[in-house]
Amino acid sequence: MRFVRLLLYTAWLTASHVQAAAVFAHFIVGNVPTWGLPDWKHDIRLATKAHIDAFALNMAYGWYANEDTLALAFQAAEQENFQLFFLLISLIKRYSSSSAYFQHKGGPFVSTFEGPGNAGDWNNIKAQRGCFFVPDWSSLGAIPAADATDGVVDGLFNWASWPWGNKNMTTFIDASYLQTLNETGKPYMMPVSPWFYTNMPGYDKNWLWRDDDTWYQRWQQIWYLQPEFVQIISW
Repeated sequence: MRFVRLLLYTAWLTASHVQAAAVFAHFIVGNVPTWGLPDWKHDIRLATKAHIDAFALNMAYGWYANEDTLALAFQAAEQENFQLFFLLISLIKRYSSSSAYFQHKGGPFVSTFEGPGNAGDWNNIKAQRGCFFVPDWSSLGAIPAADATDGVVDGLFNWASWPWGNKNMTTFIDASYLQTLNETGKPYMMPVSPWFYTNMPGYDKNWLWRDDDTWYQRWQQIWYLQPEFVQIISW
C-alpha cells in the first residue's frame, strides 16, 4: 500500500508539472468485473488527485461484462467530473455523447492497442463518428503507422515504455515518433510505466522488464520532450 501511495504521489508531482494537453492512464476493464459504483468512484478520485485526466479503457470485444461494467464506469465518471475514452470502437456511438467521454478538437478521442491490420476501416469509421484517432500501432513503427491508409491517424501512441536488458530507458523511439508526426503537425502520445511483467504460457510470453528507476527517468524524459499527450501503462 505504501508503494502504491508513493507511485500516486510521484505521478502527482510529475504530472502536475508536465505541460501535456492531457495525461491518461491505461485501464484494463477485464480486471474489474466485480466492481460496483463505489469502487469506480474510489479509483477515479485517486486518479484525479494524481492529476490524471482520463482512463483509457481497454476491453475485449464481446466480453460478457462490458455493458454492466461500462455503465458503472461512466456513471461514476459523470458524477466525479472525470473523463474516459475507449480503445475499442464498437461502443463509441453509445457513449461518445456522455459528459464523461474525453473529447479533443470537437470529436471523441479514440485509441487502440495494436490492430494495424484493420487500418483500412478507419477512414469510414472517422467519417461516421467524427472521432480523433490516436492508435497504438507500435508493431509497424512510426513512419509506417503514420502513413497507413494515406495517413488516417490524427496522432500516434507508442507502447514502448520499458528499457531493454540492463540498459536505461532512452527516448530514441519517442524521437522517431516526434520527428515523423511533427512533419504533419500531429500529436504524439508518449508512454510511461512503473513496471512490466507477463506470464502467459499460452502465448509463449514470460518475461520481466528492468524497472528499477524507469518510472522516475521516464517522467524526466516526458518533462524534456513535452509531448501533447501522456499515457500511463497501466492503472
